[in-house]
Amino acid sequence: MPVISVDMLRGRTDAAKAALARDLTDAFQRTCGSASERIYVIIRDVPEEHWAIGGEMCTNLPAPAPAPAPAPALAPEPSVAD
Repeated sequence: MPVISVDMLRGRTDAAKAALARDLTDAFQRTCGSASERIYVIIRDVPEEHWAIGGEMCTNLPAPAPAPAPAPALAPEPSVAD
């Protein structure tokens, strides 16, 4: 019974956490070969006042820059007929 544990700053939506759980389960299944119903994912939301980076509490750090939007998928180039 594999257990994947994720600690992250709170603030993500339930939908984002569900997608993360699915993606982690799929990745583990592909790389380690376990049945998905045997893979457990535990997500812990940690408040900023309980998290420090580089010795500084997150509440004292400047807000991070927003993450860049994912690049759009490129369409395949058309093949050239002989």
